Amino acid sequence: MHMPSLSFRPARLATLALALTLAACGGGGGDAGRPGTPPPAPPAPRALVDLRLPAASMIKLRTSGSTWAALLEKPHPFMDVVVMERSLRAQDAAGNALFTWTPPAGWTLVDFTLHAGGQATVVLSNEASLRLVRLDGAGRTLHSVELRDPLVAQDRYYGEANSVRDRGAMAPWKTRDAARIAAHGDSVGLVVRAGSNNVVAYRFDLEGGAFRQRWRTLVEPGIHLDPLRPMTGSFDPFEGVENHWKVFMDMDANGRMAVGVLASGRSEIGVAHGAHFGEPAPAGFTDGVLLTTLDANGQRQRTVFVDNHTKSELHAVAWSGDTVLLGGRVRTSRPDDAGGWDGWVARVEAANGRVPVYRLLDVDRGDAVLSLLPLADGQVLVGGATGYSQNPNGESVYENNAPLLGRLQPDSGAFSRITLPAGARGNQVRALAQLDANWLLGGSENLPGTHTNDADPRLITADATVRERAPIN
Repeated sequence: MHMPSLSFRPARLATLALALTLAACGGGGGDAGRPGTPPPAPPAPRALVDLRLPAASMIKLRTSGSTWAALLEKPHPFMDVVVMERSLRAQDAAGNALFTWTPPAGWTLVDFTLHAGGQATVVLSNEASLRLVRLDGAGRTLHSVELRDPLVAQDRYYGEANSVRDRGAMAPWKTRDAARIAAHGDSVGLVVRAGSNNVVAYRFDLEGGAFRQRWRTLVEPGIHLDPLRPMTGSFDPFEGVENHWKVFMDMDANGRMAVGVLASGRSEIGVAHGAHFGEPAPAGFTDGVLLTTLDANGQRQRTVFVDNHTKSELHAVAWSGDTVLLGGRVRTSRPDDAGGWDGWVARVEAANGRVPVYRLLDVDRGDAVLSLLPLADGQVLVGGATGYSQNPNGESVYENNAPLLGRLQPDSGAFSRITLPAGARGNQVRALAQLDANWLLGGSENLPGTHTNDADPRLITADATVRERAPIN
């Protein structure tokens, strides 16, 4: 076979290399000497979110992509039956208002969650029943279903006969603020305290344009809860009077659910839980949290008793990897200066129920942890209130306090406070979220104290704030 000569290949390669070199330099042919096209200018950095919303307090803040939404409430005086006046406001990171949504007449907006693409699901209550509503990115209703569960009236009740108003109701009589919702893709998890104060978890999938219940799990049986209304005063800055009626919940990326229920001297939830599930509370357990984890199919994994040892409140539940973070406030002493309340943060290991971390935050007189945001480096961003005073023998909280924001290293307990602007009176960092690479802070300023409006009801007002901050190490 005749093989072609290889003697000319180096010349060809050299010619090709020269051509590539000229092209890379912008030379050769008729393009010689023509300057290259400059690269496009980088986009101008957007302004950070900095918004004040008058005559409203911040309740909850959530983000999805470049969209954020806030649940706002008109501050109200003490109510024997708590019915909130709330709205949902959505905006994008560029500052464009997307919608403001209020519920239909007769319904109360209890909670919401955001999905990818800016859609939202809200849960509404009209006392006896609940309704799920899916909204599009412009606040238009896509789907709606009224939830009725005949099993809530059949769940075991540990209490005297006729000691609850309506065992078949989907919400307790004293407050409509007793349901929490979270997104998992297009699905939602829902936890409610129903008419006999039983706690029930659900998962609803969106199929064929309609919500369909995937599972139902009883988290806590029915119990009697003692109502308590202060003899004097008009406003409750931390909603401590009704805190033991509420439920708290978070879902993780795998669809697992963590449900937190407060235990206090105003209920016998520890006794009822032990009798129903065969899981007795630790000896002496009265005040703390029952944290129950469920897998993605609604199967109860375990309940962990987190003992606060004294009067306390729960305000935050958040997944952090395979652990669950809890936060709130606890009365640790009765000093003469009327402080005596500290924030608390606990970390619970979901796999084995251990509580390897329990930290008290004593920053300045009274402290409260109201929100927790796990960070990528293992630290936790903590939001709340600090520097307040409270009647050591009552529920009266005074209005002079500061916002609380800081980074907590759970393992060591090191806490680094971050300075924030503050209003003239009651200040809170109520909600935390991630927006792009930044932190989004939802807060309230100028909240009244317990006795602020005793002579002038017009003083029950506040300003909600939404502020974006670059992370601080």
